[in-house]
Amino acid sequence: MVNVKIGMRNDQIQSVVIEGHADSACKGEDLVCAGVSSIGVGVLNTLDELTHNKCHLEMDNGYINIQVKENNDIVQTILHTVWIQLKTMSESYEEYIMITKEEV
Repeated sequence: MVNVKIGMRNDQIQSVVIEGHADSACKGEDLVCAGVSSIGVGVLNTLDELTHNKCHLEMDNGYINIQVKENNDIVQTILHTVWIQLKTMSESYEEYIMITKEEV
């Protein structure tokens, strides 16, 4: 299962952590895992390119960690976009993706 944790403060996203594997199919054929990975890597690249070090970005096998260091409208728009993308995927694949939102 892919676990997504969204850390919120005052309606602003402060962190996004994506970890685990969907295990919806054999390795190399898991389209759910590939979709989540594409969204995750895409958001890392976008934050790196457009926000100029306003977030701490970390990636490893089955793990993505985004921590906001300096908030602005661009950072929030990007993070809300990734949240919406992952929520959309979880609606179709709820047995493989769990999203939790918590106040931090």
